[in-house]
Parts: sequence; structure tokens; C-alpha cells
Amino acid sequence: MDGSTQATLRRYRSLVDLTLTLARTTRRRDLLDAVHQHMGQLFVAPVTMLALHSPGGQWDCLTREGEHLHHKTLPAQADGLLERAWAGRLRCTNDLAAYTRQEGLVLRRLDRASLLPPTASWMGVPLGQPGDDVTGVLSVQSYRRGAFTPQDLELLEVFAAHLGVALENAALRERLECEAMTDELTGLGNRRRFILEGQRAMTRGPLSVALLDLQDFKRINDERGHSVGDAVLRAVAGLLRTCAQSGGEAFRLGGDEFALLLAGPVEDQWPRLRQLRAALAALPPDLAAEVNLGLVCLQPGETLGGLLDRADERMYQAKARGVFLDMPPRLLLPED
Repeated sequence: MDGSTQATLRRYRSLVDLTLTLARTTRRRDLLDAVHQHMGQLFVAPVTMLALHSPGGQWDCLTREGEHLHHKTLPAQADGLLERAWAGRLRCTNDLAAYTRQEGLVLRRLDRASLLPPTASWMGVPLGQPGDDVTGVLSVQSYRRGAFTPQDLELLEVFAAHLGVALENAALRERLECEAMTDELTGLGNRRRFILEGQRAMTRGPLSVALLDLQDFKRINDERGHSVGDAVLRAVAGLLRTCAQSGGEAFRLGGDEFALLLAGPVEDQWPRLRQLRAALAALPPDLAAEVNLGLVCLQPGETLGGLLDRADERMYQAKARGVFLDMPPRLLLPED
């Protein structure tokens, strides 16, 4: 067996190994990392790029050039290299400068500050099909003219087919996991997500938790109908989502019970809670609902369950007093 045949077999073994890695990898981010880490086994090329279509029609590009990893979003062009590769009009050019001059194209460099040479040889093949969850272009680039052979292009096309399937499967798995942690009615995270995010947040520093419920929500359903009750829940959920912006997240734990995870101690939460109370008071009359809230801060050695129990106790104290938020008098919200 001559050296050329042995080299070809090694490359195809590397392709099989990389395909198996893709099959075992379940997260899109991990897939992208695996591609950039292992593409060097298939191609003698210092640059690899994954350009994925974003929902807004842009290109979400992750590029490894040497030891540097760049992430950048590029606007779509009417007729650029990526658009041509996606449409099947361009697969490989071993003299990119001459090709772009001939075609009147303008090249875009992701890392404008890079001191590395410009791309001289370029290959790009499409990922996925129109309508798939994940679509884009897989590209390999070299600083040397004449770097790629027809066999290189064949390998890239075979690998792109496997990568496209792996990305589609990962996207489906992630979507199912997201749905399993999302409240269908309000779009907020559900109790399962609250527990997951709460446990993560407990390791990151000071943490406050607010527990909320709606007063007499059963009466709203009984007297005004479940469609009105659902509209009230969605309206409150929207206000809580806004309240949790910048260092927090809102959840529907079930029924008329909601929770907020808020970064920082209790004292840091007054401005957002004042805005929440004002927003609740400004709801249209047909969506109006009284809300009780219990707010506590994580204590040293406390579990998430213990934190929730204390928040629940404060919430019921607020309900018993007929106030929005139960706190010692010196800590009442401004204007109380």
C-alpha cells in the first residue's frame, strides 16, 4: 500500500471517528466545539467556519483561525460567498482573490485586527435544507493558493451531511427540553426550570426570591370565566417578565403562583418592586387582580426549599395584612 493510499485511509478513519463524536454529542454548542477541534484531522487548513442562519436572516458565524475563536453576526448579502455556497453556486475556489475580482465580490474578514494572511483557497458546502431547524454553511479556508483537491471537497460534503443531521437532532432535543421547562400558558419557566435555575443561582452570589399569588383567583375563574382567568395570568406573567429583566428570571410555579429569582440582596429589589406594583395597578379593569408577594434573601447554608418556605410564609403574611408586600415598617416600599 503506497503512501497516498495510506493517507487517504487515515483521513477516512478520521471522518468515521468524527462522525461518531457527532452522534454522541447532544448539545449544539458542544457540536460546534467538536467541529473546530477535530477538523484539523481532515484538512490541512488553518481556518474553519460554521455560518448558521439566524432567525433574523443573518449569519451567525463561529470561526477558528489558528488558536483564535471568533464569534460574529454578519448581515445577509444579496450575493456573497456564503449565499453562493448555500445556493450551490460555489463549492471551491483555489484562488479566492482572482475569483472575487472576476465576480465583483467584496470579502468580509471576521477579525479585522488579525495579522494573519488573507484567505487564498476557500471551500464551502451547505448545511441542512430550507425549512430545517438548523441551516447554514460549513467552510474550510487556507492561506495557500491551490490548497484543496476534489477529494477534500468530497470529504467536506460527506462531513457536512453528518453534521447537518447532528445539528438538527440537537436542536430538536433542546427544543423538547425547553418545552418541558416552559409553562405553556404564559411562556415563563415552570417549576422544574425554577428549581434548576435556582440551584445554579445559589452558587453565584447574593440571591433574592419573591413568591407571588393572586388573591381570589378562583373567584375570577368562577365569576368571569376561565378565558378571563387565563388572560389575567398572562398579563401578570408579562409584568413579572419585565420586572425580572436585568439580573433575574420569572416563573409560573403552577395555578396562580409565580416566583422571581433576583440577583442581589433584598434591598436591591425595591426599585423593581415599586415598578411592578405600579404596573399591576395600571392593568385594565378586566385584567385587574390583587397580588401578594413574599420576598426573602438567601441565608448562609440555606437550601432552595428552605428559601421557598420562607418566601411562602412572607407571602401569606402579606395576604393576611392585605398588603402587596410584607416587611417590617422601616423597610416598606417608598410611598407605602
